[in-house]
Amino acid sequence: MIEIFLEAFNAGLAFILIFLIGQILLIMRKVDRDLLKARLFLNDDVMQRTWVYMSVSGAAFGLNSLIKLIARYADIWIDLDVYHLVGYYLVDITQLIFLISFIFAVYNWYVFVGSSASQRYDTR
Repeated sequence: MIEIFLEAFNAGLAFILIFLIGQILLIMRKVDRDLLKARLFLNDDVMQRTWVYMSVSGAAFGLNSLIKLIARYADIWIDLDVYHLVGYYLVDITQLIFLISFIFAVYNWYVFVGSSASQRYDTR
């Protein structure tokens, strides 16, 4: 039962990620790129948050790959059902951490780029 929930949750997160990236691509057509660069240079908070989110994503991706590698070659030496069960859930947990932190990074950029697009047309 938990496997079905994890797969559905992963699919939902992937859909959110695709939607946000699509929105960013659409908004980028309306943004003045020079103004965006200047705002990014002046707003260090956006870069720091993005760096943290992407670092967590990278660490989760690396840990996921390492767990899969160990699980693949542990079959040769270890034949314990508990080990495989723990490894299976660790793979899913690291995948969830990757997707969630990547979504936070993309959402961070979505908010930043969206605010740049709205400022371009603000004539006050």
